[in-house]
Amino acid sequence: MINSQFFDSVLINDISVISGIRYNGRTVDYRYNGRKLHGFFYVHSGMATFYTDDKEFVVSAGNLLFIPRNKKYKMVYTAESTVFVVVNFMVKDQNENDVFLFDDIELVFKEQKTNSLAHLMTKFELCSTSKNVGSLLRKKELMYRLLGLICRNELHPIGEKVIDARIARGVYLLEQTYLENLPVEQYANESNVSVNTFRRIFGKQFGISPIKYRNLMRMDRAKELLCEGSFTVAEVAYAVGFENVGYFCRYYRQAMGEVPSETKKKNN
Repeated sequence: MINSQFFDSVLINDISVISGIRYNGRTVDYRYNGRKLHGFFYVHSGMATFYTDDKEFVVSAGNLLFIPRNKKYKMVYTAESTVFVVVNFMVKDQNENDVFLFDDIELVFKEQKTNSLAHLMTKFELCSTSKNVGSLLRKKELMYRLLGLICRNELHPIGEKVIDARIARGVYLLEQTYLENLPVEQYANESNVSVNTFRRIFGKQFGISPIKYRNLMRMDRAKELLCEGSFTVAEVAYAVGFENVGYFCRYYRQAMGEVPSETKKKNN
């Protein structure tokens, strides 16, 4: 499991995405020079077999594999066709030293009843071709969401609350997709309850609506980005899912007690 202090002490850079379809017998061979970057390998459908000096294992649909940089291995696509996504990246500590999430190739996630991971990897694909600042922010945001998903892997209490089992899956989906404007109906469907039932149980447990809960999560993330100091207010608004900058500023002031520019100025 990734140590919680990891998130406070590292920088994630050089994020790139490769995706597509590969057919039976296609081989990727890193046995001589090893990978140049860390990588997460996800299989939407199909199968691939990895070979290292000491082990052999199969990665199938819904599996997410971490591959450390410099690792030497061979991979062969072993299904008739395999749809995949690879997210490459580098991790450095504050002294510019390499950081490894895991020492070896590790199967770090298996998709269960939800499609949270599949949705997340699809988002990586959608922003992979653009080179603008918004896309860069989006990829970094998605990377931290992916790491958070790996750390959780199974449902766990939010804060000190034990989530009502009737809506737990929907709350989990909301947390993992809080930057997306999904309808409440989708959270309810994830929990196999009606929209009214989901809203009622959610309101009783959290004291606010699902949409307000989602927006408060966005405001917390916006504050982090503003304090970081490298992004404009407009860039932060876009990064946390607001297309209207004016509306973002009004909502931020209501939630945080100050306008975004004040937060940015104080921390710069």
